[in-house]
Amino acid sequence: MGSFFSSNKKLFPLTREISYLDTAAEGLPPSTAEAELANYWREKSRGTPGRVRLYEKQRETEEAAAKLLGTSPDYVAFLSNSSEGLNLLANSIDWREGDEVLICDLEFPSNVVVWLRLKELGVRLIVIPTTGGVMRLEDWTSRLSRKTRVVSVSQVSYKTGTQAPFLQSLAEETHRTGALFCVDATQALGRVPVSVQGVDYLVASSYKWLLGTHGLGLVYMSEEAREQVTPRTAGWYSIESVFHARRFETFDRKSNAGQLQSGMPNFPALFAMSAGMDVLLSVGVDRLDRELRPLVKALRDRLEEQGRSLLTPAGSEFASGIVSFDCEQAEAKATWLASQKVIVWGGDGRIRVSVHLYNDESDIERCLDAIRRMP
Repeated sequence: MGSFFSSNKKLFPLTREISYLDTAAEGLPPSTAEAELANYWREKSRGTPGRVRLYEKQRETEEAAAKLLGTSPDYVAFLSNSSEGLNLLANSIDWREGDEVLICDLEFPSNVVVWLRLKELGVRLIVIPTTGGVMRLEDWTSRLSRKTRVVSVSQVSYKTGTQAPFLQSLAEETHRTGALFCVDATQALGRVPVSVQGVDYLVASSYKWLLGTHGLGLVYMSEEAREQVTPRTAGWYSIESVFHARRFETFDRKSNAGQLQSGMPNFPALFAMSAGMDVLLSVGVDRLDRELRPLVKALRDRLEEQGRSLLTPAGSEFASGIVSFDCEQAEAKATWLASQKVIVWGGDGRIRVSVHLYNDESDIERCLDAIRRMP
């Protein structure tokens, strides 16, 4: 295990100086990302001839993302961020008064407000309560009805780190009602295995566990979803033929997920994220999760021994890369921890610790010791 962690740290120089445990907020790019950004700039500086390589990089990054998801690149597209992806879905459904959307109370605001704003159309948002950070399948299925149009859930909660252990079963039950099943994989993709089996629509940010930069969001859209959802945006990048004879009268959308992209993607961010994806694919997310699980468990168990009020449930089926606990004055405490060379997230009444491939036992020990000594 030592060689696994030490080889990873070599690609992330900052981790030799501090214990960086805040990937759930902001991931670290590998050192190879700098060369990729230089590659982008070299091609951009060539003008239009450089576009050949830009388009190649887009295809390569789509292929890498598809490998992480276990799907075909035809189902993958890149928007500016995951919030745009959620809004595009919400804007592209033909809503009827009385329709319902199901989420739970562990969701990040982006997966709340996008549905809450539909109230003016007569759409009801149902927020399922959780207890002790635990999600139960029956809490969802008992609320499904013919009025349900969308079920939207994070595979891993940003707040508690709870991983939903029943996504495939929930997808099956959702489809029985004729509703769409949407997954926010922002706190999962690149850190724990993610499957799109049964998923109609999935979004993920690029700058956290995927080790990329800002301004890019990954979207997966299934073939079934493409038959039910017509994007409410369009542009030259989303259509099959740009300069056909009847272009002022009609257009044909791309048949794949590219129909979601109205214009050129963020090429610099694509180049940078490709470096992060290369690292993740070379390590293997399955192996990464397997190697890090003991560290996450030790972190949670020992925080509990310290008497911390854990938000993260104990069951291994709920485990992810995040452990959170209640904390008063969390922002100030996180600032103090940073002075001890331990970077975590402090906010929303909690301290959140997140563990990724550049962390090892020494980071966990330093973190636990610093938390124990918090003023």
